[in-house]
Amino acid sequence: MKPLARFLALAGFAVALASCQMFTPPEVQESGFQPSDKPITVDNVGANNKLAELAKAQHPRILATYGGEYSDPKLERMVAKVVGSLTVVSANPTQTYRITILNSPNVNAFALPGGYLYITRGLLALANDSAELAAVIAHEMGHVTANHGLQRQQLEAEEGLATKVVSDVLGDSPTAKAALIRGKLRLAQFSRNQELEADAIGIKSIGEAGYDPFAAGRFLQSMSAYTDFRSISGATDASLD
Repeated sequence: MKPLARFLALAGFAVALASCQMFTPPEVQESGFQPSDKPITVDNVGANNKLAELAKAQHPRILATYGGEYSDPKLERMVAKVVGSLTVVSANPTQTYRITILNSPNVNAFALPGGYLYITRGLLALANDSAELAAVIAHEMGHVTANHGLQRQQLEAEEGLATKVVSDVLGDSPTAKAALIRGKLRLAQFSRNQELEADAIGIKSIGEAGYDPFAAGRFLQSMSAYTDFRSISGATDASLD
């Protein structure tokens, strides 16, 4: 199998990376200028700035939930190197990230609008090498570069308005309840689609950055074993509401 085919084949295997999943073949880039399929508008910039402010406001709460910030200069340099190599090959190489290692044994990583990137020391301990770490981080960075926070906020606002209209017009009728259920299903499907897109972006990024794409599969195996152990031991992970 050719390297590119092997690289894309992993997308079908590495679904569910760090509570998320993975994507589609990368687009063929032609020379010359092309219009963006995700143009930046004034409205989008303003909305992203507001989301970044909200993310900034959540930072203290996240630290409190996950035991504060874990300080280890060696780990910090390693994570920063991985993030830097992935940023260079990303769709937005000018994006800056604020990296925080959380002092929690739980295995988790997530990103918020504005480039707030969080990784627990538990995840760092579970990852066997920088390639496995890159697989996790690339997925979370994919959510940022794809503007998933903004997209979800817009969809939730639309569904909220639709819910109010349905409630005002139809009240508590079976038709109204069915409409509300359809709205929730649309949000759930939207979330799954976002995860798949972030998976695709992540797989593409780690390959272009020179990491082994099959590291994602190795990490998933470790994650599965860890999850089995947690279920047997009865331990629970901290989570945000």
